[in-house]
Amino acid sequence: MLMLCMFFHICITMCEVELNTRVYVKMVLHAAHYPHSTVSGVLLGHHTPSCLTLVDCVPVCHLQLPLSLSLEVALAQIDSWSALQGLVIAGFYQANAGLRDTSINCVALKAASLISEYQEEAVLILMENERLSSYPGVPPLTVFHQNANKQWVPKEKTLVMWGHWEETQRITRQLLQAKAYQQLIDFDNHLDDIRADWTNQALNVEIARLSAAANGSM
Repeated sequence: MLMLCMFFHICITMCEVELNTRVYVKMVLHAAHYPHSTVSGVLLGHHTPSCLTLVDCVPVCHLQLPLSLSLEVALAQIDSWSALQGLVIAGFYQANAGLRDTSINCVALKAASLISEYQEEAVLILMENERLSSYPGVPPLTVFHQNANKQWVPKEKTLVMWGHWEETQRITRQLLQAKAYQQLIDFDNHLDDIRADWTNQALNVEIARLSAAANGSM
């Protein structure tokens, strides 16, 4: 009975993470828009006791490491907007400027740790530039989570799920070829021009259209 209880406890605490098409496409487009800069953003999703599903992201920064104040402003606005969509801030992502740079900067770690105080299963995603391509084969990123010691460590690969990965790759290729990354707006752009839509609704609509076409529902 004791062994059964221990096994059950392990199962319910090892939360799966699932990424959908929109969140992956927008992270890649953010990196493609600013290939010589480190970019970062906020992950949005919803969760059950056994699974965190990432369904969208908000690109935040590309100019430099965001100041604490501007990051707090971005997180506050994103939190308010995501709540209206029935979503929660579920993590942070980063793509480095250097091709082989796999380090995570202090701002991303601080932001992810702050988010994890409110969302226990929050994740930190590092895009791997060296594997970013039109035909990546396997997803070119690493998903991190906090262990019992509050350290960010890679999540077990078997606990990272992908919804429609082949379709996601096709849509990503289509939008890269169409240079759709030029339409992507991050919070840095919004601070320069408050009319700029950091929620990227036009891009979300285009991704949904391509997904519907791929599934034959148009």
